[in-house]
Amino acid sequence: MPKRWNFLSNHGLVILHIVQNPQATLREIALSTGLTERAIYQIVRELEEGLFITKHKVGRRNAYTLNREALLGYTVYGQVMIMDVGRIIHDATQAR
Repeated sequence: MPKRWNFLSNHGLVILHIVQNPQATLREIALSTGLTERAIYQIVRELEEGLFITKHKVGRRNAYTLNREALLGYTVYGQVMIMDVGRIIHDATQAR
């Protein structure tokens, strides 16, 4: 059986899911990405700490907003912002 891999990191998968569905629960993100809820919880926490996303309450649920101006954080990426990547991937998935 060939090894499965993904072009995006787990963090990238979570960001993409949040761009597509900002009100998704951690369970929904986990089911969509194939990761465990525990892994999703940790990734969301890291994305919050890195100021890539903001969590806010909508009723009894959490919703997430991508920080459009967060830089990717590596010199090789220059001034590329997280929203640039999110927009490109979102637009590509909608074009199908």
